Amino acid sequence: MKEIDFSSINQTINWWEKHRLRFNIILGALGIFSLLIIFPSCFGLVDCIGIFFWGFMANVLYSLGILLEIINVYYLKSKFNFFQYRHFFIIIGTVTYSFVTFFYPFIYYMHPL
Repeated sequence: MKEIDFSSINQTINWWEKHRLRFNIILGALGIFSLLIIFPSCFGLVDCIGIFFWGFMANVLYSLGILLEIINVYYLKSKFNFFQYRHFFIIIGTVTYSFVTFFYPFIYYMHPL
């Protein structure tokens, strides 16, 4: 039976956490920029709660990268080399969530349901 490589798990967590701040700054800046462009006439408590929820969900989805790598190391005994694709995952995830973060306020305030 192969022993679990806890140093690999620690490196995975450290790598992803080192990039989390950059991810949050990018999304926050795009969200603020998009709200400044729209300048909504009615912005209240519900909108503030929505912004905090949006940021919370962004970080939950960001944590999936960490979770996938830990599952690979712990349960699959490093069968897949996810660490080789870290940069791809973080770039694709950041670009995708940034796109949605920038355009969602336009949809929300221009076409309220």
